[in-house]
Amino acid sequence: MTLTVRLDDQDEFKLQQIVEAENAESQSALIRNWIDEKWNALQSTRTFVERRGGHPQHLLSAPADSSERASRKSKLAERFEQKAQARKTLKNEKSNG
Repeated sequence: MTLTVRLDDQDEFKLQQIVEAENAESQSALIRNWIDEKWNALQSTRTFVERRGGHPQHLLSAPADSSERASRKSKLAERFEQKAQARKTLKNEKSNG
């Protein structure tokens, strides 16, 4: 099957730049490769997240209520307090040392 696509000068230039950057033998070869990659991705039984390496484990091992606003807010408050205490300790050590 022959497919004809009309490109303006700017799109033709962009396509040629991609061909050169990808070291493709021709524009047609590049487009056939893109079609093959897309088709293979559609055939995959894995989800998008699975293809990207899965969910970060630290998110999966968090408590069940971690996504609730109140829980996130209290965790941030704890973290900020810890950082403030660390800064105070460091400041005291510098002034006493």
